[in-house]
Amino acid sequence: MNISSYPDNELLKIASGFKKHLKDKFPAMRNTSSALDQGFIYKFKALFYEVQAHPYEPETDSVAYKYKLDLDEMAEQVRNFFLIFRFYLQKAFPYNADLCETFGYVEMERVIHDYTELRIFLANTVDLIHDKRSFLRASNCPESTLEEIQNLSNQINELHDEYLKYTQKRELKNSAYQNNLKELFKLMEIVDEAASKSLQNDPESLKLLTFPPKVFIH
Repeated sequence: MNISSYPDNELLKIASGFKKHLKDKFPAMRNTSSALDQGFIYKFKALFYEVQAHPYEPETDSVAYKYKLDLDEMAEQVRNFFLIFRFYLQKAFPYNADLCETFGYVEMERVIHDYTELRIFLANTVDLIHDKRSFLRASNCPESTLEEIQNLSNQINELHDEYLKYTQKRELKNSAYQNNLKELFKLMEIVDEAASKSLQNDPESLKLLTFPPKVFIH
């Protein structure tokens, strides 16, 4: 039997039924499987409660969505300040086409929706500001524009780091959930097999401790 045959909520509903009735029929089933040892019921219940208590968290949860909204808003602020910055950069270095292209419109649009690429782009911009500040000032580039770009770079770095930590934590939790669910399913298979062998003369109990046909799962 394949775990993928059952949606998670259906599998947990079946597991809940197994947990509820396993103790009563355990003595009758125990001799049919060496896996049904003294700690089996405890292990089954512990896994069931662990899976139930820490459900799968989708990638589109509200916390991640808020992080993305905030990062997108900051990226839009970067875009606005770069309209000003590019003007003065071209004014300061009118004959340096490569430099102006590196920090030009096309490059900005390429990185604006990729937070990692945007961070690299901003880090390079901050380095440029530090290195060429006197030239930019000579072209009358507002100091406030340069400071805002540096501030936004720091803010995006900090917020993106928080977002990455959050998503990494969520991925670890989801990985643990999937592993626990697989382990629970293995125990359910043991129960199903033992019940099928030992409860043939008890059809009501057999139905409660074996996997139902998929069409009858509700």
